[in-house]
Amino acid sequence: MELENQVALVTGAASGIGYAYTKYLLQNNVKVALCDINIKQCQSVADEFAQIYGHVSVLALQCDVTSEVVFENAFISCINHFKRLDIVVNNAGMFNETMEKWAATMNVNYGGVVRGTMLAIKYMGAPYGGKGGTVVQTASIAAFIGVANIAPMYRSTKRAVVEFTRAIGDKKTFEHLNVRIMALCPGYVQTPFIEGDRSSLYLIKEFGKKGKEAIETYPVQSSESVAKGLIEILKHGSTGDCWIVENDEKPRPANLPDIPY
Repeated sequence: MELENQVALVTGAASGIGYAYTKYLLQNNVKVALCDINIKQCQSVADEFAQIYGHVSVLALQCDVTSEVVFENAFISCINHFKRLDIVVNNAGMFNETMEKWAATMNVNYGGVVRGTMLAIKYMGAPYGGKGGTVVQTASIAAFIGVANIAPMYRSTKRAVVEFTRAIGDKKTFEHLNVRIMALCPGYVQTPFIEGDRSSLYLIKEFGKKGKEAIETYPVQSSESVAKGLIEILKHGSTGDCWIVENDEKPRPANLPDIPY
């Protein structure tokens, strides 16, 4: 798949993996609508990239993936601005296992992916007047690791994203919609989130310590390695594929039900 002159909409684009995705898409001559709930930070990032890649290549949009109306408005604004849409990256996510925030974790991590995928189909799918396109979900290696039971909300949402992608990305669906749907499942990524005290994000605070110990046990990669993986699967991936990217290596197919760790 050729990427030059295509248009991508990326959620959670203002920081972390989303920031790296945006950078590498722009490096491959893709125009990007940066979508984030934090519009101030999103605009700042868009301005930063505009200095390098030009203002015509970036657009900052406020986006709440839990709101059907707000999310759809981001799609409409992107298409009105760039006059096309070719790639949707459902990357927005959160981690909070507490009694106060568990529902938001489920709604963002899984509900946001489903909403983004269905909106992508609505605006890119052949039966609805679209010219086809590609959807990539950011899942996680946690979907495959059995010892991730200290984070049931996060792990289950990422596993659900994998299974949703495999199901809706079926080749028969692609033949009908002309929308390729894939998932990228990163291993641990070096972000400010994993460096701090996370005990307040768990229902059982001791799990925060266990989580930090687990991260220290396994290799941690850069967000740029994940972004390189995105470019790789955009160019060479097939619909329904789920890819694991870890250890700063190229993505590999997640073709086993579980990864032994």
